Amino acid sequence: MSRFSPLGPRPGFTLVELLIVLILMGLLGSMVAVSVSSGLLKSKERRFVEDFVASMKRARNSAIGKGRGVNFIIDGQKRAFGINGRKLKEIPKAIEISAEGIVELRDGQYAVTFYPDGSSSGGKIDLSWDSGRKDEFQIGMIWARISHEVVNP
Repeated sequence: MSRFSPLGPRPGFTLVELLIVLILMGLLGSMVAVSVSSGLLKSKERRFVEDFVASMKRARNSAIGKGRGVNFIIDGQKRAFGINGRKLKEIPKAIEISAEGIVELRDGQYAVTFYPDGSSSGGKIDLSWDSGRKDEFQIGMIWARISHEVVNP
């Protein structure tokens, strides 16, 4: 059917043109959704890692400020972490934690102790994510320096 009438061209779009536009919008929308969802996952990982490091640094600063040792706790049974004596934060199920040189306080509860002179008990903590990402933390003994490296981002 022609878009032209004896009175001249009729305004508007054909059904085929509308379908093509709708299909293109659907494809673009699905590409945006995939991009946003992967960005949200990386954002959650990044926020958790930042919170994990911030808790260790708070424990170190607290030890120096209070003049006594402060423990950064990783509770494997409760799947939580944080500073001893404060509310612990949840470790997501997508993370497996392994460590070397970390002191075991009780069954399933491990700690890095930060001392008032700025040193620590030291150790290495690895966070392995379901996504394949691996975060490695090295806590120095003398200066309690916390170094972080991402493997397989």
